[in-house]
Amino acid sequence: MSKYNINENIIFTVSKGRFVAWNLQTGHQYDFFDRRFLDRFYELTTSRLLPYHPAAEDDTLTEAGFLETSVNSSRPDGYTQSNWGWDDIARIFHLGSKHNFPSDLSDQNENPETGYVAFCESIAERMPTIDTEREGKTFPLPPNSLSELSTSLVKTLKQRKTSRHFKNSKIDLEIVSNLLFATFGKIHGDSHQHDLAARGVKTVGYRRSSPSAGCLQATEAYLIALNVNSLERGIYHYRSHQHALTLVSEKIEHLNKALCHQAFASDASFLIVMTSRFDKLWWKYPHSRAYRSALLDVGHLSQTFNLVATAYELNTWVTGYFIDDMLNDMVCIDGVKEHSIFVAAAGPGYSDPLSPGIQKLL
Repeated sequence: MSKYNINENIIFTVSKGRFVAWNLQTGHQYDFFDRRFLDRFYELTTSRLLPYHPAAEDDTLTEAGFLETSVNSSRPDGYTQSNWGWDDIARIFHLGSKHNFPSDLSDQNENPETGYVAFCESIAERMPTIDTEREGKTFPLPPNSLSELSTSLVKTLKQRKTSRHFKNSKIDLEIVSNLLFATFGKIHGDSHQHDLAARGVKTVGYRRSSPSAGCLQATEAYLIALNVNSLERGIYHYRSHQHALTLVSEKIEHLNKALCHQAFASDASFLIVMTSRFDKLWWKYPHSRAYRSALLDVGHLSQTFNLVATAYELNTWVTGYFIDDMLNDMVCIDGVKEHSIFVAAAGPGYSDPLSPGIQKLL
């Protein structure tokens, strides 16, 4: 090997007494049991501008993909540190969440879906708790009624605009109830489970109005009630499978700080913090690729929320800009198995992307 390139898509992790190298291009992982390979990789990395002198470890490092000969160094993905436009954390996420496994794991003589069915059967016994029920005072919401949502879809799409100018006024609990149900509720009842059960298939989830990875409904909704008639100010978890609220905290502290001083959100009638139950996704999708599913699920739900709220003639605003740990603490989640992903707000207001505070600063 007269010339070589160092694979810049290698990352190192330390976990449970193991020193592991990940090849983000292929998804392969390697344990380092012999320090001389690590020392050699470090030596080559820090002296890459000097003349190359081969060593006994180089063939093994090349076989593992740590080093690449000049002949094989042109990568179809092109993701190197030198030409990647974002920081290394983004590059690690982008490559680490790629699906690098073969697309066809089944025998050509079998039904090509055999592999997928076998996988589902293999994880059935490790099923986590699907329905989230937080401890605390729980009470049912008003019966849902979506009959008044007869406005045209085109009109709603055109009326939906981001607003940062809310009136700080109250809203009826019935509207909040309907919005929660239309966005996060069990809008199809148990028909999905019953229909599949009649065909000999067991499903763990239920259908909302938006699609969800694996029908797991891994996104939870936490209502921050600021100005809602017949509902005390506080933070509530929405039990989507029961259409009920559970009081999580009576205090709403440091909301503006948690939202990175986007203080206009405090004038909304309510906010909804969307979290992701990663333990659900880990169960069915044990690969970093599943993180994409968590983000996509929240994207579907936030758009549904926007359209339903707009149909109720409410102004809406959404953000992914917040202090993660502060928001997790507010809604009383651990930030590991369940983590905050997105925030939405709604209430009476003005169709204005600038808040009064921002206008004063301008």
